[in-house]
Amino acid sequence: MYELSDDQVEYILNNIEKRGVTTEDVRDNILDHVCCIIENEFTVGKDFYKAYEDTIARFYTKELSEIERETENLLTFKYYYAMKRTLKITGLISVILIVLGAIFKVMHWPGAGVMYVSGFAIFCLLFIPLNIVLQYRDDKKKTDKLVMILGLLLVIAGTFGLLFKVMHWPGASFLFFGSLGLFGLVFIPLYFFTRYRNPDTRFNAIIHSTFMMVAASILFALIDLRPTYPVKQSVESLNEYQEANILRIKASNTLLSSELDNAKDLKEASAKIDGRITDIRTNLISKSNAQHNTNKRSSSLKDTRNPDDVRVIVEYFQVSKDEFSYSALENEIDQYNTIIGQLKDSISLRAIDISNLQMKNTVISVVLLELIDIQLQIAMNENSYLSVLRGLQEH
Repeated sequence: MYELSDDQVEYILNNIEKRGVTTEDVRDNILDHVCCIIENEFTVGKDFYKAYEDTIARFYTKELSEIERETENLLTFKYYYAMKRTLKITGLISVILIVLGAIFKVMHWPGAGVMYVSGFAIFCLLFIPLNIVLQYRDDKKKTDKLVMILGLLLVIAGTFGLLFKVMHWPGASFLFFGSLGLFGLVFIPLYFFTRYRNPDTRFNAIIHSTFMMVAASILFALIDLRPTYPVKQSVESLNEYQEANILRIKASNTLLSSELDNAKDLKEASAKIDGRITDIRTNLISKSNAQHNTNKRSSSLKDTRNPDDVRVIVEYFQVSKDEFSYSALENEIDQYNTIIGQLKDSISLRAIDISNLQMKNTVISVVLLELIDIQLQIAMNENSYLSVLRGLQEH
């Protein structure tokens, strides 16, 4: 077996250090392994330096210093590789769930909400925090670590804001636009200036900052878009048309009821539920407009300052339990349906069913239109019943 000389061993040791391995234990272990391999495989007449290069190449993929970094990770960061695997798995799962949730939502299939919430939750509560921990370990300067943590926390807040917007939950605008504003006005400048000062990261700082600023601007522009004026005008025109129809039908009902004496129960039930719905509409518009310092009380959609207001629906209609709430409306409808079901000759009456209406987690303009649709049905029920009674009376 060939035996290496002291000069050859010294050469190997110095070369290992030049390749970036400076930790004594790691360096000595590599030296021992390399020397053993060369001595076992070396043949007389073979070039030592060629034998060394062939042997040392077996210890790394790109560079020898990989061994030192991996050893350091294992010694100082016990769960480094487990966290990297978890990072990859959670990233893949969150992407799959969010993409599937988007597809299901577009196709109006059940389960979209569960997929969205699960995907965003995994992304925000596992994937990004793991990124924070790993990034904190990789960054050398304390300033770089703090800036990166700030950015990732803002991404978490913005992602939750996006989820809240998709699910029409309250607080979406505050979370999303607040985090997006801080990301664009605070994080990106900090990231740029802290990285730009370092010649090694200067080019990447310019590229990354440009991409982030463009992405933030596009997100802000896309999500802050309000309905165009023609669309808003069309919705208001539909609402006014329905209100005009209701007034005409009510006028006809007043004329018919003046000729009849046996429709008192229906008239009272209709007036009661119609008044309650008008109060609910007025309350919702008033609460929504209060954010814009408008105290004008109205039940008409055209007087709503923010037709896309979701918060007021959730807080004052969906969650609330007062006389203007969704549950109060359900009780009023149940009472109305019970009364019309007990009337004689009620075949012309149609019970009110709101089970398939989207009256929760939606914008105020949708709820106001649905409420006026219910009022239109009430007026038509009364008109139909009174017409039947008059026909029977004439015969």
